[in-house]
Amino acid sequence: MEDISWQDIRKVIVDFLQQRLNNNANYKSEVTKLDKAKQANDVSAINESQQKINDLVKRFDFETWMEDAATRRISWITIGSHISRGIHPSSPADDVNYFAQNQPVTLNYVSSATPSTLSINCSGNAAALDIFSLLNQFVKDDVTLLQLIIQNHPAVLPALSDDEQKAAVYLANLKKAIFNNFDNPKASELNKQLYWPNSQDTYLSGVDNHYRLLIPLYPSSLCHLVYQKVQTRFSDENKKAREQRRIKGIEHQSYFSFHHLAVVKLGGSNPQGVSQLTCNQGGRNFLLPSMPPKFEKSSFLTINKVQETIFTNSMQYFCRFGFRLLFDMVQAPKNNVEERDNRKDAFAVILSLLLKYARHIQKTMPAGWSRDYSLKFNQKLWLDPKRSNLDGEQDFKQKYDKGEWIVELEKDFAFWIQNALVKKFENIQQQFSDPEFMEWRKELSAAVKASQRKKEGIF
Repeated sequence: MEDISWQDIRKVIVDFLQQRLNNNANYKSEVTKLDKAKQANDVSAINESQQKINDLVKRFDFETWMEDAATRRISWITIGSHISRGIHPSSPADDVNYFAQNQPVTLNYVSSATPSTLSINCSGNAAALDIFSLLNQFVKDDVTLLQLIIQNHPAVLPALSDDEQKAAVYLANLKKAIFNNFDNPKASELNKQLYWPNSQDTYLSGVDNHYRLLIPLYPSSLCHLVYQKVQTRFSDENKKAREQRRIKGIEHQSYFSFHHLAVVKLGGSNPQGVSQLTCNQGGRNFLLPSMPPKFEKSSFLTINKVQETIFTNSMQYFCRFGFRLLFDMVQAPKNNVEERDNRKDAFAVILSLLLKYARHIQKTMPAGWSRDYSLKFNQKLWLDPKRSNLDGEQDFKQKYDKGEWIVELEKDFAFWIQNALVKKFENIQQQFSDPEFMEWRKELSAAVKASQRKKEGIF
């Protein structure tokens, strides 16, 4: 910033005023009228429009505008990072500019000091917001006029006016608004107020006048940063990343997604009455969920360290919809075609849930977890395949690769189905003999082969 001269700052101010003049609706209208009057050779209309244009040009003349802005209208606005009207839009209390104060050295919690950069805010009469716009103009690189004033840059003073005394008055008034040098600082009955004890001892002793009166203000600059972060979900890059997440064969990009947002509107139909940043946000302020985590019980069964098999009554309940179809099939009048179809549907449901459960265990449990469990070895081989990649597990890997454990797994499955049917239909349990046992083994065997063909990685 040392290479910034007063001429650089002056040029920024002059260019800003020229742009304001060019964008002025009355100026545009009079220029149009002047062109038409010249075409019609209407001397009276030419003089009238020219006079109005001269008045507008004078209004945006550097010295004229600076004197009006920095002596009269500057008192109409307050510049700050924490605003009172964010608490209540009718509050006449003072705002505070956190960035013009000493910053904390240590950061133990998230606050306005956490982000490296924050947008400054302004509230007050809309007729003076152009002053705030000027202060936010970049002089060089990422340095604004506002930052130069806060840092007492020596080039600011001569840039404000050719008259040194006027320049000193202008700078003092600007600093008063920026640094919140209130002659009579004020709060409002519309503000929230908290009495906070200075120490625990004075609080317990009941001594009077040992409290601080805290008046929390709305951290609008920090909230604006949150608003901007949330709004990134609507950016072109974020939309594209979201749309491409289902497309296979391409490199997927990360994207933002915010859940459980709430919106509070400040200022009603006139958010500019609250502050400039609030106006930029259309009055909308996002509220992030601030609630304890919600722990949900997993729909999958957990494996107890002492259980010897996963084919338990609990697993039967997990696959209950399939077993219900199986039981209905047994109870229904015999029809070879219907019986075959119903049995196929029942085992499709049971095996689908069983394989889904196995895949969940294989993905969520760490490699080698089965070492400390009492499961049958063939079920350990099935549910803990990553264990074969660990050091010292050559025997486990050899047996896994050999694949004979799948035969034992088929027997466990068939025995599980048989026990469930015998328990449900004790009066006809003799019907569930060796031929049916072999059929149930074949059901799992077919499911294993189908999964291997699909390369699902479950077997």
